Amino acid sequence: MITEFGNLFLSVAASLSLCSAALLFLKKYVDVDTRYDISLKLTNFNFLFLLFSFIILAYGFLTNDFSLKYVANNSNLNLDTIYKFSAVWGAHEGSILLWVLVLSAWAALIGKNSKSLPKDFVVDMLGIMGILSIFFIIFIIFTSNPFDRIFPVPPNGRDLNPLLQDPGLIIHPPLLYLGYVGTSVPFVFAVSVLLNSNIQIDWISWLRKWVIASWMFLTVGISLGSWWAYHELGWGGWWFWDPVENASFMPWLAITALLHSLIVSEKRGIFISWTILLSILTFSLSLLGTFLVRSGILVSVHAFANDPERGLYILLFLTFVVGISLLLYFQRSPKLASKKSYEISSKEFILLINNLFLTITTFAILLGTLYPLITSTLDLGKISVGAPYFNFIFSVLMLPIVFLMAPAIYSSWQKTDYSKLKKNLFSLFFYSILISYIFMNYLYDSNIFVVYLAMFLAFFTILSSIVKVIQIILIQKQDSFVKIISKTPSTIFANSFSHIGIGVLIIGITISTYYSTQKEIIMKEGSEIILQDVKVRFVGIENKISNNYSSQVGVFDAFKDNNYLISFFPEKRIYNIQKNVMTEAAISSSLLRDIYIALGDQFSSDSWVVRIYHKPFIQLIWYGAALMILGGIFGIFGREKLSKNT
Repeated sequence: MITEFGNLFLSVAASLSLCSAALLFLKKYVDVDTRYDISLKLTNFNFLFLLFSFIILAYGFLTNDFSLKYVANNSNLNLDTIYKFSAVWGAHEGSILLWVLVLSAWAALIGKNSKSLPKDFVVDMLGIMGILSIFFIIFIIFTSNPFDRIFPVPPNGRDLNPLLQDPGLIIHPPLLYLGYVGTSVPFVFAVSVLLNSNIQIDWISWLRKWVIASWMFLTVGISLGSWWAYHELGWGGWWFWDPVENASFMPWLAITALLHSLIVSEKRGIFISWTILLSILTFSLSLLGTFLVRSGILVSVHAFANDPERGLYILLFLTFVVGISLLLYFQRSPKLASKKSYEISSKEFILLINNLFLTITTFAILLGTLYPLITSTLDLGKISVGAPYFNFIFSVLMLPIVFLMAPAIYSSWQKTDYSKLKKNLFSLFFYSILISYIFMNYLYDSNIFVVYLAMFLAFFTILSSIVKVIQIILIQKQDSFVKIISKTPSTIFANSFSHIGIGVLIIGITISTYYSTQKEIIMKEGSEIILQDVKVRFVGIENKISNNYSSQVGVFDAFKDNNYLISFFPEKRIYNIQKNVMTEAAISSSLLRDIYIALGDQFSSDSWVVRIYHKPFIQLIWYGAALMILGGIFGIFGREKLSKNT
């Protein structure tokens, strides 16, 4: 009976959100202090009631309450406890509840950490958050209710999707949602600015850390998702340009552009109109991603639902949000325009070009993602857009962005001294070419131009960031090292770690893409294969029984120079309820290479199809992402003071 309170709490949360939204229209009737106090209380209670509803749903999973249709469809008696909990967001209904819970958490954090903003402005932001919350709670109650009952009650559930029974999927969705839904903060900020036709520079400073937080969580979520795909799916890749992967990547590109625009707006008081537009577009892309995932309108291995009626509801709300916000933007943004000037050689101009390339890249990926839908709607046949299109578009548009990172680091606000810029960049340019040439010729005998270009850009970015930090430290050489670090503005470390991370990421992507080797062969027990300098011997198959599945485990021993190196235990799992067959790869990782073994189909009584990969430097992909995340942490928690030319 306790689960009946889930619906009650959802209804109360909807009422609280409606009251919060109503405060937007009571400016003439209620004084600002009263509205502010009421708004904070409504927002906090809204979060609490949604949290209670979420906890009750989790309780239903943990107690095997199969009278709840959602629990019966996504759990079973033998499911591990940790996966019973993660099953709360493992399908459509629970993931939407998590979506609105995260939205309410962001709203509560705004209320708690907005003392530097005018009270009436905070009330407007929380009221707009209330409108967003109302939509999703109504969507849950009437179309996607996780507390719907079924009768008769089944003795056991249908089990959680086996793809989601993995540690990576326990933390990947919540962290991704923190970033995904976090784009609502710059959105409500932008709409509030447009409603008030006013903005102050210190407000932008307040917003910057929220945008960094959302960007950081998106980075964590996307990188964890790619890590999970690499480890769990058994195909040896980490990115597929799947529509739902694109749905999370497009907001990441947009919020990256927004972050750079905010830096200019905060430092120089320009690009404010552009910042407002990017804030709207970033959240609109998040809503579009929600529509793509929830409607099932595009085929994806990640899709949570296949219900056009649900999709239509989200599409109508997306149209409403984008339409109203863009109408406000075109009406009121001219009032926010700045007349401050800057030279074509300035840091502002380089960051503007950076933003344009990021925005064009975002819409190019959007076009490729939606193109099959467009052709189908126009009855032009079923046309798919695959990895070659996305790889080409992304490479062509992103390489100039990477190249501009170093000039942006060493350029100055308003106007750059070309002689000083040349002095800084010439040596970096030369050493980057030299290092990339030595690196490639020492490790690989390659004449692929695009590889050399990518490696040069990666080292150019890494060196420029490292040298910039060293220069700033040397300026303060009279102080101790601890004082130097403590006095250095956090933006220096934030920018440097983020840019170094991108350079490391590029090295990992380039080398693993062009120099991985793969063999797919039939191996008998006792047979051997040599991959690079490693000999792999197929020892045999062992059977394994677990609570929720049975599996056949391959045993492989690896040798280098006839010395034992490591054993691999890839699996083929058959889940008890749904009878799904899942591949669990076995991976030996180091900084220089991964050896990756996946067990294919059984060919005969003593032989199996085996896929073995040698992937050089692929771990740099996730090391690079970790450095970017570290940069985000410095951006949020470090000192705010900006030096003159940083």
